[in-house]
Amino acid sequence: MPTVINAITIDSLKRPFSFDGEFVILMASDLISVFSAQNSIKTKFYTLLIVESGSGNLMIDHERYELKKGNVFFVNYNQVFRFSEVEDFKGEAVLFTRSFYNLIYTGNRKIKNDTAFLNLPPLMEFSKNDLANFKTGVADMKKEFLSPTILSKEIICLLLKASMLKYIRKTDHTEYIDFKTNRKSLYIEDFRNLVEIHFKELKRTSDYSQKLTISANYLNALIKEKLDLSAENYIQNRVILEAERLLLNTHLSVTEISFELGFSDKSHFGKYFKKITQESPNQFRKKFQDANNNF
Repeated sequence: MPTVINAITIDSLKRPFSFDGEFVILMASDLISVFSAQNSIKTKFYTLLIVESGSGNLMIDHERYELKKGNVFFVNYNQVFRFSEVEDFKGEAVLFTRSFYNLIYTGNRKIKNDTAFLNLPPLMEFSKNDLANFKTGVADMKKEFLSPTILSKEIICLLLKASMLKYIRKTDHTEYIDFKTNRKSLYIEDFRNLVEIHFKELKRTSDYSQKLTISANYLNALIKEKLDLSAENYIQNRVILEAERLLLNTHLSVTEISFELGFSDKSHFGKYFKKITQESPNQFRKKFQDANNNF
């Protein structure tokens, strides 16, 4: 394994053509060649992967999913994913950036990426009819992409929004489907965005409440009401997620990871990690080591 998790952009895929490094449609085989078992890469784009046939496994962070017909995967920014044991796998992947998705923004927060995409599940299973409908939208995008002309980007952007709404609707989760814009929702959205940016250096609820100019108690109450966990737990979960990514996908020592995540020393990080996961960083790494070596 490497000592760092390399980040990859659409431009760095070196495809023959993309829209300014912000949108591309690939065959599944092209995607597999990049995200193979030997690579630990986190993406600087979103990925929609449609499985048409074949078998195998897809690891997203430390969760393993089976590839089978009817599956549609959504991989977020900065997630690490790779394939293994793939046989006769056919499908397509739509890769796009935040800026491309927001090329057209209507004012409806249900289709704004930093609102609608928060905590989306990585896998949805589509029925035969729903998959055919979903693939029709992708086919329309592909036509515009392969033969671009005036307004092709804008048309693809709208088709992409429609595809993401179909994915979101499939979750059947009121958090996404019945999203309402109000001040509480704005605070929660801003808190989540701030955590994503600052989780390495800011680990207290009060750090974020100050940035939002509200009290720590009020912020905690909002997060508890909406997400059913405390603001502190939300911050901790983001730190632990990054720690797990580094433990599983790099050769960095626990000491090096502790400094990378903003801890003053290995001991502080170890106690923090064990408090949340009930195991030490080394125990966590060892538990997954055999599985990763076989992946």
